[in-house]
Amino acid sequence: MKTGTIFVLVAFIMVGMEVACAQRPPLRGRQRPGVCPEVPKGMAGICAEMCSGDESCPKGMKCCSNGCGHVCKLPVPKKGGSGDYVKGGPDVY
Repeated sequence: MKTGTIFVLVAFIMVGMEVACAQRPPLRGRQRPGVCPEVPKGMAGICAEMCSGDESCPKGMKCCSNGCGHVCKLPVPKKGGSGDYVKGGPDVY
């Protein structure tokens, strides 16, 4: 009886740790300047995760939602001109 209780307790702890790790941001998760372009209403892209954060994209690109999954896209300047966007091209960052 005690062995079964310990097994269930260990299983709950393992599931809890997996959930906690899945919800934390990436360790190298420094975001690149600019923001992702808006997805037009009613539009959805391919439902595949092609990136998992800006660091997984080529230089100058950001990991953005396409309405279903995430893909690498060129950023657009933030609205309001906060100066957080550097003009140049894919080789800027």
